[in-house]
Amino acid sequence: MLSADERLILIRIKIERAKKHLRDLAADVLATERMNIVVRKGDTQNIKSTADEPTFKFQQGFPAADTFVAGVPRFSADVLAGVGDIAHNLRTALDHLMCHLLQVAESGITKRDYFPISESITRYESRKAGIVNRVRPEVIEALDRLKPYKGGNDALWRVHELNRIDKHRALFTFAHDFIFHADWLDDDFLFKEDAPDYTGLYDPQVEQDLLFEIEKSLTEPQVSGRDAVLPSLHQLVDVVEGVILSFKPHLE
Repeated sequence: MLSADERLILIRIKIERAKKHLRDLAADVLATERMNIVVRKGDTQNIKSTADEPTFKFQQGFPAADTFVAGVPRFSADVLAGVGDIAHNLRTALDHLMCHLLQVAESGITKRDYFPISESITRYESRKAGIVNRVRPEVIEALDRLKPYKGGNDALWRVHELNRIDKHRALFTFAHDFIFHADWLDDDFLFKEDAPDYTGLYDPQVEQDLLFEIEKSLTEPQVSGRDAVLPSLHQLVDVVEGVILSFKPHLE
């Protein structure tokens, strides 16, 4: 039988992976460039930057001719995947915690077992019913105190919602024009404000908080530090890590 410390080590592998993704995301955001681009009539594919006049060829989202767009951020495509990578590892760490809690109670694990983050208290009570007789009573008490549902513990709800959308439906994107590049792309990719976006896919509070933080970071990439670069994601990492550590007494 594993000790509580050994179980925490196995669970925290995912937490530490989330931290690495967050450091990588912060580095990518800090490396963001901002460009003023001009599109001349009849030349909607070769777009000039007003800074040092490099020419960019875009694969998607050509602006209309004779237009000027100021301050367009250009960043690595990894930024688009970063939020989902962080959310996925945080959500997985919580699910691993639940599996260890079941093992400690000598219960079997099924494909329906996961940490019961829910969209409402009613849905939480329904999901909790599936484990109430399979984990120790004090675990149920701890879950009830945690309130892992929308309106009860919004940080956990954000983790769940971001992971769900990124995994099943769409990348986390931004509301304004931006350009991204990657080694595997022949040309830059321009994502226009009027291109199909994903507004409304996320829980409104999730969308409002993280769009604001990422937009701020892209606007002010020179600002660095824990409190300046994507603080909402730092908070989510801290919350999940705190939850996992709080269950240590129940992992013996």
